[in-house]
Amino acid sequence: MLFNAENKIDKKYYVDHLIKKYGKLGLTRQETAKELGISLSFLDKLLREGIGLPTYRKIGRSKKPRVIFPVDSVAEFMMTNQNNLY
Repeated sequence: MLFNAENKIDKKYYVDHLIKKYGKLGLTRQETAKELGISLSFLDKLLREGIGLPTYRKIGRSKKPRVIFPVDSVAEFMMTNQNNLY
């Protein structure tokens, strides 16, 4: 069921949808930007500022480590911000 009793997106449904769509438990920057409906450059700006994004993990110790967004964090972010998305 997509919506719960409060007419909000159900987290479990959205997590399952993302896992089925991407076949993994973590999304790249590009995939996350697509799901949030924003450009990759805007997502990178938010990463630099450290605000307005789902919880993420940096993989690696280089100057530009890979950034992975766990699907449950993306789903939670979408649920709590569904009326205030970019």
